[in-house]
Amino acid sequence: MSRLSPIGLLAILLAVSSPAFGQKERVEEIATRGQAMRVLLIRPEQPVGSVILLAGGHGNLSLSAAGELGWGAGNQLVRTRNLYAKAGFVTATPDIAPDLKQGSGGAPGYRWSGEHAADIGALITHLRGIARPVYLVGTSRGAISAVNAAVKLPPEKAPDAIVVTSGMLVHVEADKPSAERSVGHLERIRQPVLIVYHERDECPYTPAASAERFRKLLTASPKVDVRLLSGGSAAGDPCEARHYHGFQGLDAEVVRITTDWLKALRK
Repeated sequence: MSRLSPIGLLAILLAVSSPAFGQKERVEEIATRGQAMRVLLIRPEQPVGSVILLAGGHGNLSLSAAGELGWGAGNQLVRTRNLYAKAGFVTATPDIAPDLKQGSGGAPGYRWSGEHAADIGALITHLRGIARPVYLVGTSRGAISAVNAAVKLPPEKAPDAIVVTSGMLVHVEADKPSAERSVGHLERIRQPVLIVYHERDECPYTPAASAERFRKLLTASPKVDVRLLSGGSAAGDPCEARHYHGFQGLDAEVVRITTDWLKALRK
């Protein structure tokens, strides 16, 4: 069992396969709200900070105790987690807490719930005991989770900055969630924010025009930057990870842009 954090987080460490770049990937179970939330963790030898990668879609990774992903292996953040570790960051890829799961997906509305924000806050606190600062990176629906945490968590548990990629950020349709409509209170975000889109994103809920619209809503953030990417390739559903929405063919560039921006915050 790992050393408990100052707030008594339980971490059960189970070694799993060794990913690229010689980094050991492990499963940790983080105690939160009486739940045990499983997280894939990669710890480089001399970390410059920590990132929490919040997958899109329904977010239920169905992560086993042995570190096997039941869903989401192709998600843009999940599939690039080793690249974040190579860039020097302790890299955490969390499943959602068991009580927020419903079948093979997630419970309705969990992305903008206080419970989900608390779970992310517990993981932030745990990672602060390993490598500060701690940043959130959320893609597609995962961007709602990142914004929700930034809005609802108290300063001592909140992330030091957030990055949103291909995010469902602004209101598009009445029956679709967005950070603007589902979370709200965006004036409470006081962290630096990076917004990344593909200029040819064809998903109707994440058009590239969302970037500037969302930027203008972050009235209290000290720094908001926008990056629009081009190139790559597209196949299948325009709202899935193998299309421009998921930066297919651009993984290394997305990670470089994100990690360079995060490292620059400390200069």
